[in-house]
Amino acid sequence: MPFVIDGNNLIGFSPDIDYDDPESRIKLIDLIKKYQSVKKNNIILVFDGEPENGPHYQKYSNKFRIIYPNYGESADEVIKKILKEFSNLNDVIVITSDRELKQYSKDNGAKVINSIEFYHEIKRISKLYKKKRISDKRINIRLSEKEIDNWLKIFNSEE
Repeated sequence: MPFVIDGNNLIGFSPDIDYDDPESRIKLIDLIKKYQSVKKNNIILVFDGEPENGPHYQKYSNKFRIIYPNYGESADEVIKKILKEFSNLNDVIVITSDRELKQYSKDNGAKVINSIEFYHEIKRISKLYKKKRISDKRINIRLSEKEIDNWLKIFNSEE
């Protein structure tokens, strides 16, 4: 199920990401990458304005893209163009709290999630991601042959 996210709108509704922070986009991208690695959804994140570095289109993976509008274009206009590319919007979810964009998305058959609701969801998933990484580290502990022999000597010794 693809997600099309109004990035600046989501930052504006995020209680712990300050829009004036020059790292705000990077913080949001990191959160969404964690969310995407757990949920495996296709994500298209659209920001207003110029990209900090690099091209107007960035691809982190086959399932996670970031798009910046061309000069004179808004993120809302880009999102509308993206929605027109889908043959069936019933499975597309648009993340925004912008009234006009919400209405446009609903009128064309897409589902809409308010930015603040989605933010709380990605924070919840981010916590699960951290727990999963910790448990993965615990599971992947490998002992060398020497360590195994030493432990066997300790536990098999008869005193």
